[in-house]
Amino acid sequence: MKIIDHLPAHRLQARLTLVLGILAFAAALPAQTLLGPTPYLSFADSPFNAGSFTYFHLETFEDGLFNTPGVSASTGSVIGPGSNTDSVDGDDGFIDGSGTNGLSYFGGGTVTFTFSAATLGSLPTNVGIVWTDGQNPTFEAFDALNNSLGTLLGTSADGSNFGTTAEDRFFGVSYAGGISKITITAATWEVDHLQYGLAAIPEPAAFAAFASAVALVATVVRRRSQKSAGKPGAESRPASA
Repeated sequence: MKIIDHLPAHRLQARLTLVLGILAFAAALPAQTLLGPTPYLSFADSPFNAGSFTYFHLETFEDGLFNTPGVSASTGSVIGPGSNTDSVDGDDGFIDGSGTNGLSYFGGGTVTFTFSAATLGSLPTNVGIVWTDGQNPTFEAFDALNNSLGTLLGTSADGSNFGTTAEDRFFGVSYAGGISKITITAATWEVDHLQYGLAAIPEPAAFAAFASAVALVATVVRRRSQKSAGKPGAESRPASA
């Protein structure tokens, strides 16, 4: 504290502005948030539907291909339409309790969806996928250093393999530090609507927090200056004859 007390006012202001600015900006960035499992019949049910993104991609597989940029899968293949297909309900243009008229992505064991920062420009901060059929899955997400961001467990499997959609669930994660990959694990699984994006920097929130920090610094410096001006002996003295 004594070091701060002896700093000139302008140096104190500069240092406190830097420190508080960094803290304010960090506070504006959220920690990881796991999302789901939540019911999902169309993209309108996605928590990312109304988000603001620098880029955003939605893979519905409806063209028969897995071809959205910057992501690859370790296993699985596109299937459908057919009596055993369980696409997202709304992909055929109707929400009617059936996913047999759409396409989806099918496999078994663990599938890893890996995102490429080189292709996308930056790792996504928001990633989600819709589980539509198979055994109850385990969802897991990982940061840029492959540290786990957490897991989610599915509990909605209805035992039917004929395209029922009431069981379909969204699994996702939001993490400002970037998401390198997600996994879905089950003996067999069917998924759809892989979605990922880079959230736009929350500039208004960050600016407001930074402005508040600067205002606080100004108050501290002003009070310190007033205190220094009021100390005995602070006033000027006439020179000795």
